[in-house]
Amino acid sequence: MPANPDCSPAQRTHLELADRGARLHLYLYRRAADLRHRSGHLRRHGPGARWQRESAELARSGTGPGRARHGCVLLRLLSQVQHQKGFNGLTRIIRRGSNGRGYPGGTGDEHPELGYHPFVSIHIATYNEKRVVGRLLEACARLNYPNYEVILVDDSTDGSMEVLEPWSHVDRFKIIHRDTRDGYKGGALTHALRAMDPRTEYVAIFDADAVPFPDVLNDLLYHFYSNGNEAPRPLPEIGAVQSYQWHVLNKSESWLTAAVRTEYAGSYMVERPYQQVLSSMKMIAGTAYMIRAGLLKELGWGRSLTEDWELTLRLYAKGYKVVYTPYAETPAECVATFGRLARQRMRWAEGHSYNVNKWFLTILRSPHLSLMEKAEFVYYGLYYLQSALFMLGSAAWLVSELVLHVRIPEWSALLGWSLLFSNLLSLPLMNLGGLLLEGSPRKDYTGVLGAVVLSFLLVPFQAWASLKGLFERHEGPWFRTPKTGRITDRVEHLQPKVSLKRWLRPQPSKPAPSNVLLSNAGRRRRAFRIVCIAAPILVLTILGIGAATAPTVLAANAFYLHDPLGSYIIDNNPSSNGTPAHFQMDTPGVTQAWATTVAYTGQTIPAGGYTFTYWVSGEGNASVMAALTFGYSATSSCAVIVPIAAWTATLVNGAGSSTSTSMPVVILPANSYLCWQITVVSVSKGGLDLRYDGNNQETSITTPSIVVPEHAMPLFGLALLLPLAARWLIRRPKRLAAVRMR
Repeated sequence: MPANPDCSPAQRTHLELADRGARLHLYLYRRAADLRHRSGHLRRHGPGARWQRESAELARSGTGPGRARHGCVLLRLLSQVQHQKGFNGLTRIIRRGSNGRGYPGGTGDEHPELGYHPFVSIHIATYNEKRVVGRLLEACARLNYPNYEVILVDDSTDGSMEVLEPWSHVDRFKIIHRDTRDGYKGGALTHALRAMDPRTEYVAIFDADAVPFPDVLNDLLYHFYSNGNEAPRPLPEIGAVQSYQWHVLNKSESWLTAAVRTEYAGSYMVERPYQQVLSSMKMIAGTAYMIRAGLLKELGWGRSLTEDWELTLRLYAKGYKVVYTPYAETPAECVATFGRLARQRMRWAEGHSYNVNKWFLTILRSPHLSLMEKAEFVYYGLYYLQSALFMLGSAAWLVSELVLHVRIPEWSALLGWSLLFSNLLSLPLMNLGGLLLEGSPRKDYTGVLGAVVLSFLLVPFQAWASLKGLFERHEGPWFRTPKTGRITDRVEHLQPKVSLKRWLRPQPSKPAPSNVLLSNAGRRRRAFRIVCIAAPILVLTILGIGAATAPTVLAANAFYLHDPLGSYIIDNNPSSNGTPAHFQMDTPGVTQAWATTVAYTGQTIPAGGYTFTYWVSGEGNASVMAALTFGYSATSSCAVIVPIAAWTATLVNGAGSSTSTSMPVVILPANSYLCWQITVVSVSKGGLDLRYDGNNQETSITTPSIVVPEHAMPLFGLALLLPLAARWLIRRPKRLAAVRMR
């Protein structure tokens, strides 16, 4: 609308409001019938004093000084159109107090005073999102940032353009329709990039189910600038800022949506903030993030199933970093059915592994990444492949335990049970921690157990898709995740936790030169990062050394009798001799003992059966009654044997006969030799000749599997203490400086 020089500023403001209201009037009345029937958030509250008060508050909060906002007109017209059915969907989502600087909800220091507002272009790619795209555009119209535009590229075939067409006549909004889905989401965002205003300095990306808060652009921009004591300055190494995909809009719809909501809380409030603390590689997550416009023009959009992960790798390959903040959170919708969720995660897993394979050598050869960052990429590249590794490791563990009955010293029991308990214990703790950091209501905690169940149910789907993506030459098709448009809960801004904010981005407590602050912070962060990475490496290294140096006998439970050069020994190696050794059992009282050649450091022999398999020869039905003893001794001569299993059996003439007994669990002392002893009690028809140490006559004693104690387990306590020690070292210079100042 052209400005009238005869109007006062206040009159121009009212005229602008009226003009924008007229443009939206037709759209709102077309949508009125549909809005009245939208369940969950249209019919919950009637029009009362509270509704009128909230509408007025929102109308005032949406208008900056001397600036008309679409949100004012939109809320007023909606309250008139819905005079019988109170529309409360977006109203109960977009609420936040003021921090005293004109920016809602902050702490007073979260928006740098730049002297101007960088132009931001919001890009949205949609496909058949008729149920949710309207509320996204309504939320974008309420943003309290004065210098932005919205570009939406739509590939829909479901009539979404009926909803989008009126918005093409609204200031700031550009609606583009494509007849094909060429390039999927990346292709649509490429069109948005071409239509972008040339003044654009930053680009924000949102998915169709997002409902951003009015201050989201300010919250994202904050992290592109320094926050020291001097005037804010750009941080050129920061390529993108990722915020929290806060999937809470329909969290109460079912146990599945509650589980998905909890899963995101653990990831975005615990895992990703920890990555930010370590300055490790962080992934762009597809929505609710901001990137430098010039950088995005230079890189362009890929055509991958996971265009966000591909963009992440290209950013890091060029030396840029990604910053994460949970306090630019953007409410979004939870996937409502397991089938849709499985397909979504399969797409993520396939695209992730495909791009790891595609960009692997490029990342490792990049001169812009440090050796530590390249190692982090290798680790992070296994993010979805861990599902396949989990299935492989679990299968190998079960086979070794239940079928082969063998163990690798200091590894089988530790890693096998870790595969199970790392998920059963760590996932609930992480998700619970995320909910606590959010300050979530009590009912949200019911999703903690559901998230554990969900993680196990998704394992086979993610395993297959990740392996497929790793080895395929071309990615598969894109499967859209349908949205329901339901809103079941009132959503307000997260309340920042002071401790978490301090860890994510430490604030200087006293004025100091900026170069000193930056150098000290960098050194402290690097030291903490090295300690946290070195702790698990230290534990695994010592466990590996223990496994490599442990006697192989500890992993087996079959002991074969040998007689090399007159030395009576038992070990776990079958004989390769063609001629067997002999022990004549023809006289009562004759005894012979075989001993191991190594002294054990101590282990547990569980309850179970002991079986003696033997080869003998004699006349007819000759037999021998013998006392059989399996035990341990302090010396290799087995002069004094402490029985572990002892029984009397009648040995009969024949090949491959056996006798057995069962015994309870036994703790074997350290520095003990295992012994097997046969004492003849009585003979019949001349006795028998025991044959052993032959490749076709292998007499042996089989015991329950021997479990080696995990001697390195105390190191896990050390690993837990290392981060605390690092924190003490980080704070120590501050304490010393404070003492000097006194």
